Amino acid sequence: MKRNPNLSILPGFLFIFDIDYPHEGAVEELICLADVNDSSDLIRVFDAALKPEFVGYSESDRCWIIDTISYYLERGETFVEVLEKRSFLFSDEIVDGRGFMRVLLECLSLYQAEIGKVKDL
Repeated sequence: MKRNPNLSILPGFLFIFDIDYPHEGAVEELICLADVNDSSDLIRVFDAALKPEFVGYSESDRCWIIDTISYYLERGETFVEVLEKRSFLFSDEIVDGRGFMRVLLECLSLYQAEIGKVKDL
């Protein structure tokens, strides 16, 4: 059964970038030094910190997160409330919540496609 998009799932999903999340030293440093407002830096951070976690989620949960971000981007959501609920390790504030979420969606969609290719082998 497909679950409806729900904005309230995103703060928990983004906990991986929170100050209180137990990171390995190298990953924590990568997050702290990344320019959160630069898509190239974000992709590197997402690949290192988020991808290993995301691929371990169930198919249903992965789809729910992707569908939620996509749905709210299409509706014009700014994601300010979602992003304000986390104390991020990033050195700078996120200037463009929609831009952050767009890059996140692109990465998650890519990870999901990679998982699908592996399953097809």
